[in-house]
Amino acid sequence: MDYENLLTVVKQRRSIRKYKPEPVPIESIMKVLEAARWAPSGRNSQPWEFIVVRSKDKLRQVTDIFLEQSQRLREKSLNFPTSRKDYLRKVSTLIVVCADPRFKPSYPQSQVSEQLATMYRENSERIYMQTIAAAICNILLAACSLGLGTVWLTGAGESITEQQLKEVLNIPQQLQTICCIPLGYPAAQRLSARCPRPLETMVHFDEFDVGKWRSDQDVERFVQDNRVRAKFYRTGRMP
Repeated sequence: MDYENLLTVVKQRRSIRKYKPEPVPIESIMKVLEAARWAPSGRNSQPWEFIVVRSKDKLRQVTDIFLEQSQRLREKSLNFPTSRKDYLRKVSTLIVVCADPRFKPSYPQSQVSEQLATMYRENSERIYMQTIAAAICNILLAACSLGLGTVWLTGAGESITEQQLKEVLNIPQQLQTICCIPLGYPAAQRLSARCPRPLETMVHFDEFDVGKWRSDQDVERFVQDNRVRAKFYRTGRMP
C-alpha cells in the first residue's frame, strides 16, 4: 500500500454509532484481528487477547452491560458529553480487547535504587498501555479498509463494567478488559465532519515551540464549555 492509500483509510475512519443488522462474515473478522496481532508490542510480549462476541445471547448480555454503564455515566459524570449506546442492539459482532498485565515485568526494570525502580515501573505501565493501543488502532484501520464500522468503547475498563464482562464472558481475573469494539456495516454512508488540529500547530522541530503552547485557560475552557468543544471539533482550533 502506498502512502496516499494509507492516508485515505486513516481519514475515512470514523466512530460509527449506526449499524445495519446484517452479520459480518467470520473471514472479515479474522482479517481485522490478523492486523491486530501484527501490532508492535513491548519486548514482543503480545499481551493481548480478543474475545469475539457473536451469539445472540452473549450479545444481549454484553449490550445490557454497556447500556447500564452508559446510564451510570449520564447520572454520575455530569460534565462528560455522553452518548446513548442503544445502537449496540443492532450490532452483530463485538470485540472485547483484553490485556495480560503479567507481562509487565518483561519490560525494563531496575532494583538499583527506589528511584529507578519507581521510574521503570511507571514506564512499564506506559509500554503496556501503548502496546494494547497499537493493536486497537490496527483493528480500527483494518475494519475501515474492509468497509466496516467501529467505535472505541473505553468504558470496558471501568471496574464495575470490567467485572460484569468477566462474569458474562468467562474472562480470567488476571486479565484486564481494555475496551469493546462494535464491528459491523455502517447504516449511514455519508462521512461525518472531522477536523483534526492543523498539523503546523502540533509539530515542533528540534525543540518545543512555546508559541504553540495551549494555555491552562484554553484547556479549561475546552474541558468545561460545550460550545468551545463543538467549535474545536468543527475547526480543529480553539475559539
